[in-house]
Amino acid sequence: MNCYFANVSRKGLLIAALSIAVGAGAGSAVLWTSGDVAADSGLSPGFVKGTNPPKPDPKMIEDGKKIYFRKCVWCHGVDGAGDGPGADRLWPRPRNFNQGTFKIRHTASGELPLFDPNKPTPGQNDLFETVTHGLPGSAMPSWDGILTEQQRLQVLSFVTTQLVKDRKFDDKTETVSILNLADKDAIKQITYGKESIEKGAKLVVDKKCVECHGTNGRGDGNPFNLKDDWGFPIQPANWHKCWNFRGSRQDPYNVKNIFRTFSTGVNGTPMPSFADNTTVEERWDMANFVASLCERDAAGKPLPIDPQTDKPKINFVVPSGFVEGEIPADPNDKKWQDRERRIIGLGGQITHKPRNFVNRIDDLWMKSLYNKNEIAFLFQWDDRSKSQVAPGVNVVPIEEAPPKTGEENSIAAKQNKYEVYNDAVAIQFPAKWQEIVPPEKPRYLHGEEKRHVDLWKWEADGTLKAYTGSGWDKPLEERSGATGKLKLVKSEFKDGLWTVIMKRPLKTDDKDNDAQFETGKYIPTVFFAWDGHNGDAGLKMAVSAFYYSILEPPVPIEAKVYPFLMALGMIIAEGWILRRRASKKKMTKS
Repeated sequence: MNCYFANVSRKGLLIAALSIAVGAGAGSAVLWTSGDVAADSGLSPGFVKGTNPPKPDPKMIEDGKKIYFRKCVWCHGVDGAGDGPGADRLWPRPRNFNQGTFKIRHTASGELPLFDPNKPTPGQNDLFETVTHGLPGSAMPSWDGILTEQQRLQVLSFVTTQLVKDRKFDDKTETVSILNLADKDAIKQITYGKESIEKGAKLVVDKKCVECHGTNGRGDGNPFNLKDDWGFPIQPANWHKCWNFRGSRQDPYNVKNIFRTFSTGVNGTPMPSFADNTTVEERWDMANFVASLCERDAAGKPLPIDPQTDKPKINFVVPSGFVEGEIPADPNDKKWQDRERRIIGLGGQITHKPRNFVNRIDDLWMKSLYNKNEIAFLFQWDDRSKSQVAPGVNVVPIEEAPPKTGEENSIAAKQNKYEVYNDAVAIQFPAKWQEIVPPEKPRYLHGEEKRHVDLWKWEADGTLKAYTGSGWDKPLEERSGATGKLKLVKSEFKDGLWTVIMKRPLKTDDKDNDAQFETGKYIPTVFFAWDGHNGDAGLKMAVSAFYYSILEPPVPIEAKVYPFLMALGMIIAEGWILRRRASKKKMTKS
């Protein structure tokens, strides 16, 4: 996507595209086709002409109204303008229905989405699918299992007839062009594979997608200058987290969903449709490339997705593997690469002020190694910008202002306007975890007076310090002696990815305040992260649930040698038996 067009109105965008086409001469493709201006060539490749849906029955509308005012009004507002009581605390803001601008569709750019009150068919009812599956990466949940199929159709009947005010779904002047994915001849899917992925990689550069989504697709190309049609900040998608794609329909690794987005664009945002300047095959190649970037396991298979969270399933045990010799500083070293990584789920800290209602770091990737003397932790996480305060500058976290109503005071309006602090990450252990009887644990947020915690915190200004936490309402106390034992092995920000490796001796003299590490023991562990550009500092941060770190016992030398010796012995024995048989046969013949 060309970010030059990010803040241009649709009319201006169309004029700009037409100017480019005229200036380039005959045969040049128009980059964007407005919903109310027909393209000269008719339907875009892959689209078929559709029909306007029937108007819902009045009883459907009335029943839907009751459901809306029980379930939906709190975010979307009384008049459907996306200004409900909860809207000012959400980013992205809830959908404003009034203009009829909907993001996830099978219809051409600028057109209304598909909705038929009598047909809850996948691929033929966009709004029904949105309500059914929700919009991952936003506050819009899945209503499947909460509302019946009929209730979902009823509430949508009310929304489309009473809250969409500027357009009418049954208006015969509204064009309906459908991306017919069911027609395998017209939209022949290109197989996901190396050849297609390589073609797609070139196309996303040629089509300038990287200007917004970044060189490696982490959404860091133009993260702070884009706005939606309502003037609120918006960020490019991070292609490495397909489970956060709004239109993933709870099936994030399905390439068809990405192909649909390239074909239809995302109404109300700077993301255009590529239907008029690419072929169907090219869009499949681009979709295959984007799909290839989404995080996978060591074997290259899609990560299992938790249906309750629509995010990768979590293993709450973080193992540390034993290695001989030095722990490498290079995360690409074989010792690190051989370790299984763990995803650490994070949520905004909203228990105590200042609270983090808009959490921009929703996960970390973790690995750990230890040797005879030290333990090391490798953290990696996506961040659209490097935020760093000059060394020596005193960071004073902002106070949480009293809540105010109105769009101008909303969290969405404040995005990208915060004072910038250090990006940071921290790991926390109970200082005396050996004395805690499971399932008891200290308070996850900086421990408590009787069960204090040992917290190691790295910040983007290059500092790595050890603190004692004795409660969320007490300031962390730095322990200079413990800080001296910590070592920052690596910290690097590159193409939207932070990599930090820190280590410390397994044992220290301060057994009252420093966590002591032993093999085979489960140690309660909590993780924290701060996005400096989000105004994160102090308690305004991302925090995990309790995980458990464990140092896996080293594999005894016997376990490595004995299988080899046994195999060698079996080979020798088998060879001896074969020779004996051959010798007997020879004697028999003679």
